[in-house]
Amino acid sequence: MTRPPLILFVCFIACAPFRLTAQSPGGVSANLTLWVKADSAYPITGGTLTKWTDLKGTNTFTKVGTAATINLNTINFHPVVHWTGAGTLKGSTSIIWSECTAVATWDGSPNSERGTVVSPLTSGTAPGDASRYYFRSGTEGSTGYVYAGMGADSIGFEYIDAPPEDQANIYTASGFNDVFNKNGLNAKVGSLYGGFTKRGTSMNGTPQIGDRSTSDSKMKGDIAEIVVYKTNNATNRNKVESYLALKYGITLGTTASSISYTSSAGTVFWTGNATYQRNVFGIGTDNASGLTQTKSNSMTTGSGNGAGQSGAGNLVLTSNALSNQQFLMIGNDAGSLAETTINGAMGPSNAIGSKRVGRNWKVQNTGAVGAVKLTFEKTGLSLTGNNTASNYWLVIDNDGDGNYTTGTQSDIMASSVAANIITFNSVTLNNNVVFTLITKPSTVSTLPVVWEDFKASARQNTVTLQWTTSNEDDVDRFVIERSVDAIAFTQTGSVMADNGSGLHPYESRVEEPLSGDYYYRIRAIDRDGAPHFSGIRSVRIEAPIVMQIRSNPVQGQRLELDINLPKKDKVMIWLADRQGNPILHQERSLQQGDNFVTIDLSAAPAGLYFVQMRAGSQASALSFLKY
Repeated sequence: MTRPPLILFVCFIACAPFRLTAQSPGGVSANLTLWVKADSAYPITGGTLTKWTDLKGTNTFTKVGTAATINLNTINFHPVVHWTGAGTLKGSTSIIWSECTAVATWDGSPNSERGTVVSPLTSGTAPGDASRYYFRSGTEGSTGYVYAGMGADSIGFEYIDAPPEDQANIYTASGFNDVFNKNGLNAKVGSLYGGFTKRGTSMNGTPQIGDRSTSDSKMKGDIAEIVVYKTNNATNRNKVESYLALKYGITLGTTASSISYTSSAGTVFWTGNATYQRNVFGIGTDNASGLTQTKSNSMTTGSGNGAGQSGAGNLVLTSNALSNQQFLMIGNDAGSLAETTINGAMGPSNAIGSKRVGRNWKVQNTGAVGAVKLTFEKTGLSLTGNNTASNYWLVIDNDGDGNYTTGTQSDIMASSVAANIITFNSVTLNNNVVFTLITKPSTVSTLPVVWEDFKASARQNTVTLQWTTSNEDDVDRFVIERSVDAIAFTQTGSVMADNGSGLHPYESRVEEPLSGDYYYRIRAIDRDGAPHFSGIRSVRIEAPIVMQIRSNPVQGQRLELDINLPKKDKVMIWLADRQGNPILHQERSLQQGDNFVTIDLSAAPAGLYFVQMRAGSQASALSFLKY
């Protein structure tokens, strides 16, 4: 038996040129003198620190003493550099210091010496100058504070209350106007000897990380990021702090003093809100900041790897991809996570008698972020839905006023419950909506339809949608909706509802003539017109390639082929004789649709031949005779 030939090929991929974008914290590059972040520390796989890159490009750091370590997934899925009080990093070049912002945590009791984040390498030279630093956690008597200062105690320092162990915060101190912020707000509880301005608004010195200038306050804790400017950064301070807040899942401001978040482009992607400025977190991409945050939780309720704190009802947002300046933010109203029974005054009317948590969450969607995955952790909560996915529903108040008795609501059933994690796949959270969580539908007044299952599959150009519901009550019809981006959906068909108790299976087919990714959802319409959505399912269509021989047998010296492609592509064409021996191999760039291709056969004797074409993962083969 003659074996078919084994043909190996090498494909060369042509890449479009790209342009590097200059990056800086919050997109604020003017007057920047130092920028280090744990994401740029080596090795990126974690372990003993070997190098920490100054992204400003000014300083090269040398390890002194015991090396710090890189711990992954420590603050909102980002790494930190961890210090044990036994080592520092010393820089190479003097810089000007005036305003410093850092994200850090400390180990140990707040009423103890826990070390310093960053400082000039040397003390001041003016008479009376001594220790200089930004963000030292130490004590005054027996009380713990975090200090920042530009000289000895007799010269001037500001201080704030020391945070609890392992609490991540954003600290900003500026020599101008004696600023000392924690998470965007003035947190000063006092100053020593006139504060910064007693000594001036800036200082010079080579940076060291993990100690103060007198080398007696080595860091014990985690440093995630340090940013230094050489002058007052008041105009752009919010951009820097917003970038860090989004990245590290830290809430800026409070309900009493709410703060808006601003991107590098000047876009407000979270508007300060007196009701919902709690546990604010989100996902987003900001190219000018070098930030792509596609998974996030609040560090107040969650952790570095997304594991929730017991009883906190931690939410985790995940998106596969986001474009520059797309953001999806969530905050909550601090409502109780205990179950309450829905009555007529609470609404919605179709859920009266059901159980829900008392909390509401507010969404701000900038740049039309599409479908995301949302999880809710029920560890430490007593929820009667147990581990049954069909008991858990997101109820979305579309007008965003948090009143579920007015406007319209959408209902989305959980996809799964496992290990105390309730998962909602392919959820679209539009701008300004408010949502809550139903934890047990009522057996008396239930949601109009329970989604038991929904599947989408593709065979060539035909998409088959299959869904099963139960306990349909007053449902008029199911509308099939399709989308090419999981954001904008259009109707493509409908099926009348069966209604009644028990299981109700449905099936519908959609023809998609073009290749690509397609998204589908089912909208159940009540007889009063209210919609209730299923989850979103996606399929990929690869339209078949078609190759035909114009004249077979071939008479003359040319093989003429008609090739139809679903999209513009490079194709590989081979010819082989009847024994399978290759005699020709070509690559052609063809357009979408019909293409006419000729192949020179003048060197081929009469006989039986095979022609094969491959485009991507698809292939077509034909035989022909040459006379």
